Amino acid sequence: MKKTLKNIYWGFLCLFFLLSCHQQKEGSSSRLPDYPISKGVSAPFAGFIGDWMMVAGGCSFPDVPAAEGGKKVYYREVYALNTADTASRWVHVADLPFPVAYGAMAETEQGLVCMGGMNSDSVMTAVYRIEKIAEKDSFAIRCLPSLPAPIDNGAAAHSQGKIFLTGGNQNDHGRRLYALTVGSEEGESWKQLADYPGNMRVQPVLLAQDSALYLCGGFEALRSDSCVLSVDMLRYDVARNEWKHGSAFPKTPSGEQRCLVGGSGVATSKHLILTGGVNYRIFKDALEGRAPEDYMKKSPEWYRFNRDILVYSSEQGTWQVLDGTEAAARAGGVLLQKDGLLYMVCGEIKPGVRSAEVNVISVFNEKNI
Repeated sequence: MKKTLKNIYWGFLCLFFLLSCHQQKEGSSSRLPDYPISKGVSAPFAGFIGDWMMVAGGCSFPDVPAAEGGKKVYYREVYALNTADTASRWVHVADLPFPVAYGAMAETEQGLVCMGGMNSDSVMTAVYRIEKIAEKDSFAIRCLPSLPAPIDNGAAAHSQGKIFLTGGNQNDHGRRLYALTVGSEEGESWKQLADYPGNMRVQPVLLAQDSALYLCGGFEALRSDSCVLSVDMLRYDVARNEWKHGSAFPKTPSGEQRCLVGGSGVATSKHLILTGGVNYRIFKDALEGRAPEDYMKKSPEWYRFNRDILVYSSEQGTWQVLDGTEAAARAGGVLLQKDGLLYMVCGEIKPGVRSAEVNVISVFNEKNI
């Protein structure tokens, strides 16, 4: 048995396992209990607090489908699932101050920080932290200093005792980077740092590793018939307060660009892991007015959301593309990691159609990359 496993490690670089405990199975997929909001949500806040997976807010079309002109509904509920308990089920533990989706989030030692976002009425400046009450399986929501200006569809990360937020829709088409020191929120305010270069990056991914941030993908709609989809990532040096152009995403086997708009990612000590998001050509055609009349009514496979796992080595500056799973092909889902496992939380399987699935994607063996 050991010899067989050794051969698999060396032959495939990364070993993907489907879990058998605390999961439902459908064919080759592997899942935690479905998220309790019917039909699922897109663009929620999500993250781990200890062993608890937290999911809050988000949006969906629960009644009439988007393809038929349905109304988007925003949620405020906070649900928690104890991933260390094989019998655990989702528990409604709190409510956000208001319904919200398309915000940014960052896991910290103190809890899950939720920033900005929007609902049907407004774009938010509010920032709050979901915290676990010590020695109890209950949670509280603490208000933190508000953002200097409203931001939606941005991205955030936690590094070296600070929370960083950038990208998204900002006032005056801004490209600002903000930072807040963790643990001194009462007397602190958000500090504005160096703007990132180039086009705006709406719905990007922001990852932190050591003393650097990586701003990945995103898009800017220039006019009703013109847009720019970013096919690379920028690197920010925290100590120098300086942005530099980073690496371009690897193209698909057929030579197509990748933009990862609406994708998600996590960082390990040596690698960035990215997945999900829309297809470059199909999304660009839609934004620029070239979509077919039945664009919203195609099958999920037609939209070709990214299912590959893109792995970037920050030490070597190289990419590897691992064959993923349809469970990763989500836009507006949230990729999380804990104890070597990757989780994809909800998201869209096609424009306007959400999923309630919380999928366990893989066991990521960093030693073999």
